[in-house]
Amino acid sequence: MARWSLRTKLVTLVALALLPVLGLAVWQAELQEEATFSQRAAALGSVSDLAVARYAGLFDASQRMLAAACADESVVESARPDPSPEAANRCEAYLSKLVQAYPGQYSTAFVTDDEGIARCATARRAVGMNFADREIFQKARQGGELVSGAAIASRISTRAIIPIAIAIRRDGAFAGMCTLGITLKALAQDAAQAEGTAGTAVAVIDRTGTALGGDPAAMRRLPVPARLADALARNQMRVSDFGQDGAYYEFWIRPVGANALFAVVSAPISENPLGFAGAWVGVLFVALASAVVLLVIWFGADRWCVRPLHYIQDFADKVARGESITLAPPHPWSPEMASVGAGVTAMAEAIASREAALRANVEQRDHMLREIHHRVKNNLQMISSLLNLQAGEIRSPRIRRFFGDAQNRVLTLSILHRHLYERSSWSLVDFQQFISDLVRQISVGRTGGGKQAPRYHIRAPIMAVGPDTAIPIGLIVTEAVSIALTHDFSRTAAPEIRIETSERGEEVELVIEDNGVTRDATQAASDGRGGFGLTLIRGLAMQLGGEVTIEQKPVGGNRVVVVFPTPAADEPTNA
Repeated sequence: MARWSLRTKLVTLVALALLPVLGLAVWQAELQEEATFSQRAAALGSVSDLAVARYAGLFDASQRMLAAACADESVVESARPDPSPEAANRCEAYLSKLVQAYPGQYSTAFVTDDEGIARCATARRAVGMNFADREIFQKARQGGELVSGAAIASRISTRAIIPIAIAIRRDGAFAGMCTLGITLKALAQDAAQAEGTAGTAVAVIDRTGTALGGDPAAMRRLPVPARLADALARNQMRVSDFGQDGAYYEFWIRPVGANALFAVVSAPISENPLGFAGAWVGVLFVALASAVVLLVIWFGADRWCVRPLHYIQDFADKVARGESITLAPPHPWSPEMASVGAGVTAMAEAIASREAALRANVEQRDHMLREIHHRVKNNLQMISSLLNLQAGEIRSPRIRRFFGDAQNRVLTLSILHRHLYERSSWSLVDFQQFISDLVRQISVGRTGGGKQAPRYHIRAPIMAVGPDTAIPIGLIVTEAVSIALTHDFSRTAAPEIRIETSERGEEVELVIEDNGVTRDATQAASDGRGGFGLTLIRGLAMQLGGEVTIEQKPVGGNRVVVVFPTPAADEPTNA
């Protein structure tokens, strides 16, 4: 909580204080909801059990009746490939009497031989039909016990049925099948006779979700068939959904008749939002009241604490940017905030006074630094001029060249100080411009006497370096270019001196090469040693913390490669 705002901390503490009250309300709501759910579950369970039990009773009675009927001699005799007309007539009369005794409950009855061809039936058009492809026939042939099939569309009558069958055996072998079809309408009406309690109602559906029977009000309660079929496919036996009458119900689905039919028991759930919430209304009111309290605290803290503090913060930011403003809050503040504002105003005035003094000191320092660099540059130029005058009295070319090298080194320092006082930053130098000016000064007066002057190709990144880096690099360039200017370029078609600097990750590579012919083989020996200039280059490279490679190129000229760490970019600058 250390980084939380005052408003957030205050609201959090109040919320923690209200948590026990909300927890008690939730506990009571859970107890009440559990009791309500248990009552409704008990009512739905008892009604669904009763509906399934009534269907099971009908199914068991039908199976017992079929077992007794299929034991009759006329039925057994008709289950032959070619029964006698007398046996077939007796079988038909017997089965027709049996079906007519229960009108609307059974659709048809018939007997087949061992090949599945009907030899006796309550409907004459069924005689001769082949039922070998029916699931019920395959079960009877394989099992031999009393079997039942799924709901099917009867070939004999217009009504859908659930077939039950028993195998007829002769001398221990399968001889045929005796079948009875129970109508779905009868099953639905029988299952729906279970009386609902606590607002429950029962309807019967098939696997496609289509209502087959039940109380009209119960059938109107059912959802659309597609939703019921989806619930059955997902094996969801308890669902809540809107019925076709627009009300919201809870549905219990129970399978009956080997999963051929399903009894659906429904109980209404209140559409009223408060009634729908039920036991959670109290929790809702407690939560709303807590939310109102937290909002009041939130906006109150914003009005009397956060906004004044934000105004003071903005005022302080503007003062820090150097703006001249007055603390004038748009609304009256509390005495505490007014006292804080007065303290901030006094602090702002003190800061403004100190900034004015510091600004004057900085301007004075800048002027002094500029004057120092200017005087150093003038003194170095004076030393260079004195060396030039002294060199004019020297007759030895070798000593005169030594004086010229010393003069170039002094010029390097002079150019560095000129860049320092001409830039707005007293500690950084434009690397590319510094090398360009340095090469231009070195080349002045070194290509006289009809000698062919080489072209300079300078490529360096635009970056700022400090004097600790610029001085060694400048002296390295001075020594390398001075050595290159002593080479013979008369036999070179395109004489040039190339100076390239590139950044390679955390390192900088400085390459200085020429294509002239070396006059003195000792200037760059293959073992890496040479005169004073080369020794100075090696020492300056070590000062940069890098490495240097000096070699003679096969086609002529020297190649000096210095690799050193990238200069740090954290040196202060002055705007």
